[in-house]
Amino acid sequence: MGVRAIKKVTIIGSGAMGSGIAEVHIVNGINTVMVDINNDLLQKAKEKINSNLTFLVNKQKMTQVAMDEAMARLATSTDITSSVKDADCIIEAVPELMDLKKKIFKTVSDAARTDAIIASNTSSLSISELAETVSEPSRFAGFHFFNPVNRMRLVEVIYGQKTSDEVIDTLMDLGEKLGKVAIKVLRDRPGFIVNRINAPLQPLWSAILDEGKISPASIDTVMKNHGAKMGPFELMDFVGLDVIYNVMQYYKTTLSPEWEPGKFITECVKKNELGMKTGKGIYVWEGGKAIIDSSIVTDIIKPIDPLAVQLNEAVRVLKEKVAASAEDIDKGQEAGMNQPGPFKTAMSIDNKLLAERLNWMSETYNLTYLKPEPEILDGSFKSFMR
Repeated sequence: MGVRAIKKVTIIGSGAMGSGIAEVHIVNGINTVMVDINNDLLQKAKEKINSNLTFLVNKQKMTQVAMDEAMARLATSTDITSSVKDADCIIEAVPELMDLKKKIFKTVSDAARTDAIIASNTSSLSISELAETVSEPSRFAGFHFFNPVNRMRLVEVIYGQKTSDEVIDTLMDLGEKLGKVAIKVLRDRPGFIVNRINAPLQPLWSAILDEGKISPASIDTVMKNHGAKMGPFELMDFVGLDVIYNVMQYYKTTLSPEWEPGKFITECVKKNELGMKTGKGIYVWEGGKAIIDSSIVTDIIKPIDPLAVQLNEAVRVLKEKVAASAEDIDKGQEAGMNQPGPFKTAMSIDNKLLAERLNWMSETYNLTYLKPEPEILDGSFKSFMR
């Protein structure tokens, strides 16, 4: 095993993720080429990066000299073939469409050096399937940043079935040089680590919306009173109900049929009531803010326990050997979601209470996926922490 020196990176895609990934590379001293289909998109991305760095200069978190040096490391191109020829690492950050990504990787594989690392920023698609289009699939891996890239501290480094340890170690080293918390994902499973442990909350929130007994405002208010910046329903609107719908469809086919989007979300998508971007979703939005009535909080929300749901799924992730340790899962949740790690948080909680709440949620909303794992029932999950 070894760690290669990554001196030049090519980023395919200049959207929010692509430009963010380019930004953290140039700020940390790495020459970067950002590629997209036309110069207008590239110019907008470059202006966004320039604006972000100007903000740091104005806040005295970066000098003007450092900003100028960083921007000088950034090049743009509409030609994938010429842009990847001398790259040490190529990172794809285009929309989550398997066929589009495969087409890009075939082009990249044919044009890049045979020893160049090729990586995908996908948040959901199979790394092993994407690698099928690449010559020498041992050099292909997942390199999953979280949005916004310049602020979120996590990057997941993901093995495909044929990924070499050397490539993973090199990407881990690169992630750390970018100032990120890098964690290894040992198996190519849906959702990887952080998105996976949060995935079971989506069918729960969907079921609560369909039942209609508890107002979303009640749950969001309680969550915010406990320190959350946004409650789950406000966050769903913020992300976009169409995005939530598509994520649930994906998990329905890869994890369990219980991820079938409920009637409420489905109807909102049909009516194009998608949340903040359309002005209405679960809430009405005005001036970029959700109108939330926080005056009524019902007692029935007490058995609804997101931590128990996250912990239960985290136990599964660990048993499936997707993550190397409970500590890695906690680090990922903290760095990727700005939330406390489930294992560390649950160490002081009675396992019987966690099991009771999981059983209540499972039975109330007919979600067998929420039934407690054996390690929750007997409390042995606490032994997973070193």
